[in-house]
This record gives sequence, C-alpha cells and structure tokens, in this order.
Amino acid sequence: MPKTFFAAAQQLLQNIADTQTDAIHQATELVTASLMEGGVWHLFGTGHSHIIAEEVYYRAGGLAPINAMLFPTLMQHEGPASSTKLERLPGLARVVFEQNDLRPGEVLTIISNSGKNAVPIEMALLARGRGLKTVALTSLAQSKEAPLGKGQDKKLYEICDVVIDNCGTPGDASLPVPGSDLFTGPTSTLANVAIIKQLVYNVCCRYQEAGQEPPLFKTANLPGGDEWNRGLIERYGDRVNLK
Repeated sequence: MPKTFFAAAQQLLQNIADTQTDAIHQATELVTASLMEGGVWHLFGTGHSHIIAEEVYYRAGGLAPINAMLFPTLMQHEGPASSTKLERLPGLARVVFEQNDLRPGEVLTIISNSGKNAVPIEMALLARGRGLKTVALTSLAQSKEAPLGKGQDKKLYEICDVVIDNCGTPGDASLPVPGSDLFTGPTSTLANVAIIKQLVYNVCCRYQEAGQEPPLFKTANLPGGDEWNRGLIERYGDRVNLK
C-alpha cells in the first residue's frame, strides 16, 4: 500500500521536533524579548507562504501583538501567475516594507520555502538595515538546490539572524504518485503552521515564567470573549491594524 500523507506528515513533524528545537528556541527568545519591551512581531510571506502570517493574526489563542504583512498582489487570490512574477521583482519589497510600521528591536519572520526570490530576500535586508531581528522559515533542502533569483547574490537562509528549516523536500511535494514520475502532498504549509504554533506557545510560556500574562486573544464566540479581546484591541490595535 502506498505511503499515506498522514504517515508522511507524522514523520516530517517528528523530524522538525528532533532537529529544529535550538533554532525555534533562538527565535522564541528574540520574539519574547521584543514583545515584553512593547514591540510587535511581524510576519511576511508571498504566495502560499502568506497563509502562515494569517494563521496567527487576530485569532482565538493567538498573540495580539502580531502584524501580518499582507500585500494582496503577492497573494494567490489576485492571480497566482502574476503573484509569482511579482515576488521575483526587485524593489517591490521596499513598497511593502514602507506600508508597515516596523521598528528597531522588533522581529520580522519571513516565510519562503525556496528563499531565493527578490521580495523575501530584500525584505530581510531592509529589516536588518532598520535594526530589526530576522527569522527565516524556509526549506533548506529546496533553497540550497534552487538557483539564485534575478538580481540576488544570497539566499534567505544566508541573511537572517535565525533560520528554521521546515525539513521539506526539494519541490515540497512528499508523496510519489504510483505509476508516474509525479509527486503530490506538499508539506510546507503544514510544517510552517506547526512551527509557528510552537513559537507562539513558547512565547506564552516565557511570559508565564516571567510572572506576566501573555497577551492572548480568546474566542469571541463564547461568553466573555468580546470583553477580553476589547482590551487587547485597545492596547495593540493601532500597531497591528485591529481597529
């Protein structure tokens, strides 16, 4: 019987847990230090990678001081072919960067499976130039195999302060289709979500260890949720576009 996606996913997640704990710990410390000083955690990705930023933005059980840097033309819903072209366009990162309020000492997490294209690489360079810490969430296997993007001389993993490998395979798809040379079952979204959820949990634990309450949203669909969330929106809304 062919291998199932469930089996592939379990193996992948265990591999991440076994090999990426140190990198996740480093990222946890950077994010926690920034948030405890009143900062904001910024997340950015193009194409499918933007899903990770949305996944932790303004949701029950999620941290309030999170800024999802969502630029519609770099997302799938406005045309996947054009978004692919645009993520390779030198100079576009600066437009996105300037639309957001990123401050020295804060953390920008950049999600890019290949880590080779102009927008994510230039975003990391801009952030470092402005005094932010950078965390790459990428596939080292794919990035090392991929050719450099147009106008680039480094990959994302060669630029960022912390690099977390989602342990995916080149091409992302994990399951061979029987009787063909094709593969399906891409794992990057699953892996990246698991990593980012672990990071959120780790940050919350650091708050508790410091005797502070983590700024977590509650669901608005149970009693008391709206009232609880209102305070967080008042506190962080202007910085992360919650109002």
